[in-house]
Amino acid sequence: QINNWNELKKMRNKEVVLLHQLNEEFKANLEQLDNKMIMRNAVIKSSKFLLNAIDNNSIPSRDSIVKHLKTTLYTPTFNSNTDNYFTSRDINLIQNDSLKNLLSKWPTKVDELNEEEILLVNHRENHYMPFLANHIQIRDLYHNVELDIDMKDLIYPKRGKPLDLIIGESKQPKTYEVLLQNEELEEYLSYTILFNNISQTQSVPLKDHINIILDQIQKSLEHYQ
Repeated sequence: QINNWNELKKMRNKEVVLLHQLNEEFKANLEQLDNKMIMRNAVIKSSKFLLNAIDNNSIPSRDSIVKHLKTTLYTPTFNSNTDNYFTSRDINLIQNDSLKNLLSKWPTKVDELNEEEILLVNHRENHYMPFLANHIQIRDLYHNVELDIDMKDLIYPKRGKPLDLIIGESKQPKTYEVLLQNEELEEYLSYTILFNNISQTQSVPLKDHINIILDQIQKSLEHYQ
């Protein structure tokens, strides 16, 4: 009986350690997801700004065009290691059945979001970027990415060492106004808005799922206090 009691105590101690690890992990997941949603909203807003300029046959300033084109290049993806999710931790240690059920659904829910994000990444790399490269100086967009302080705070690791990544603007002739008259741009921007909206829609239930997991983790930890 004493041996059984000692084994049970060891298992419960391991469970508490796992619960604390999961608590930190899902808090980080929540922060990352919030940041990705902020970035997608910015992409959608800039894409709509450019579509509005096309619809109204207006020509914004060069700086404004570059600023919004730069933002449409962002393809935020939610990163969570789901490949070996169950092999890297012993979920069976957890006594809370509701929590175990929520955790069992986590990899599938993340993969559903990632599927849409991958489509947008492939669209940018295989279609949108080559199109832009044929009409404007991509160097200008990259230069503006590095000047985007708000986005850099979301993209780069916190407290990381600052890097000198400023590459400067191109000295080649500018053709941004002509780009807005190209009908293909309208198609690319529409695609960007559509799939960012889909990812945003799928992010909402994923965020709810994270919050429920965190709530169940807290309830499980309170049981041992």
